Amino acid sequence: MPYLDTFTGNWTAKEARHLLKRTTFGVAQNLVENSVSLGLSGTIEKLFEENSLPEPPLKYQLDGIGNNRINDPGANYGETWVNSPAYPNVDTSQERTRIYLSRSRSLYAWSFLQMQNAELSIREKLTLFWHNHFVSENTNPHREYYYMDVLRRNSLKNFKELVKQITIDPNMLLYLSGSQNTASAPNENYARELLELFTIGKGVALGNGDYTNYTEDDVIAFAKVLTGWRVRGLQLEDTLTAFFSNFNHTKGSKQLSHRFNNAVILENGENEYKDLIDIIFQQDECSRFITRKFYKWFINAEISEDIETNVIVPLAKIIRDHQYDFVPALKILLSSDHFFESTFCMVKSPIDLMLSATKSLLFSAPKTSIYDEYNFAYILYLAATDLNQSLFHHPDVAGWKAYYQEPLFYKSWINSYLLPKRLEYCKIIVTGGDLLIDEKKYTVPPLIPVLEVATSIVNSQDPNILITELSNQLFNYPISASQLSALKDILIPGLPDFEWTVEYSMYLNNPSDNALKISVDNKLRNLISVMVQMSEFQIM
Repeated sequence: MPYLDTFTGNWTAKEARHLLKRTTFGVAQNLVENSVSLGLSGTIEKLFEENSLPEPPLKYQLDGIGNNRINDPGANYGETWVNSPAYPNVDTSQERTRIYLSRSRSLYAWSFLQMQNAELSIREKLTLFWHNHFVSENTNPHREYYYMDVLRRNSLKNFKELVKQITIDPNMLLYLSGSQNTASAPNENYARELLELFTIGKGVALGNGDYTNYTEDDVIAFAKVLTGWRVRGLQLEDTLTAFFSNFNHTKGSKQLSHRFNNAVILENGENEYKDLIDIIFQQDECSRFITRKFYKWFINAEISEDIETNVIVPLAKIIRDHQYDFVPALKILLSSDHFFESTFCMVKSPIDLMLSATKSLLFSAPKTSIYDEYNFAYILYLAATDLNQSLFHHPDVAGWKAYYQEPLFYKSWINSYLLPKRLEYCKIIVTGGDLLIDEKKYTVPPLIPVLEVATSIVNSQDPNILITELSNQLFNYPISASQLSALKDILIPGLPDFEWTVEYSMYLNNPSDNALKISVDNKLRNLISVMVQMSEFQIM
């Protein structure tokens, strides 16, 4: 497997950044240094460690009257609302709606904080992968939280077992009409997506209702197998678990087509769905289907015949050999020569872009208060949403277009409308400013500690070293001499190098001089704001 041979080149900061950019969100310099010291194999093992799960999201808005306040009896400020009743006992539906909106804001901000605060771990990147694979949407923040919790808990576990959990998850049962699928009124919605989007793929049409991997008759039979699963209304207790109604289940055996070797699924009540999923996963195409998804997420959107033969097929076999535990295959892929040759071919998703700007430039979420911390993260959520990547709210059940829609794929993140917004958001993270999202203004202070960024670079009083090291951190490959010259002209317009050396050295020797501090800060902020708007920062 020459494509999948383990990378044997020099393990430097460049290779570490490439691996960490693809497997985490944004790369702080300390993580790069840690990875270099660990080596490739040590970094891979660290990335796939199963860390403790995060504490649940908190109520971050105060009760009372006025801006940024909400009357939510489900939790005190600074406590989690997750365990409170999913149907708040309040006087009006308007009050309930406001509470749901407040809890949703908390959940969305908290989700960004998990990505922002993650260290050397692939878990959050895989959680987002599964979130995009098993698309599900609900307006109740409790169901959204517990759905995402299933994905996070299983992000490094078994693909087949995750499919079984998702199939009877209340969020999915509601989203794809599984709770409406009964013996008297069959609904094929989830059965179809289970096959086409979640497990095996459709393939090409080979006849009337006959595709490469299943038939329309299989969809009908699958729907019958899946009948009987229900979700209680929010007004009742225990609203966050599904239950099986034998009365609503289609009895008897279900015959599958030649695509599944004419298998027969015997009557098995509430466990029948597990038998169905076991049969789906007997097909080798399941492993190839999920391997292609991983490849598009971590490597490249375009899969040639060569890649199919030399990467997808052998990795898929490894997944099958491990009974659909996929981590061994992912470790091989991310350690391979092929992975380290696949550089600069991916346009950053909006989430990757936002967190590249914050984490790569040493920004940490404010700790002055829970409100400040969550509000910062919520603004990042809004910005990513405005750039067409909204957590919990995909455009359709197939997920974000960048990972499936030919021929654009990742290029769908950038167009004449989105690109100016991307550049402006990157600039505002560095310089501060007003974000206008859905006709509402959000004032963002300058977030990046540019003085700290500069002092973390050895010999940063030399403008050539400063700019070169910044470009290495942000772009992960060398800039040209003309680019270096142009960026230096941003830092010290029309002035010789020693002007920066003198001023910056004076600041280092006298950091309490406020006028010097402001002058150096402004120069650095202008430089870095230009760098994060360069096309080199938009790709990874």
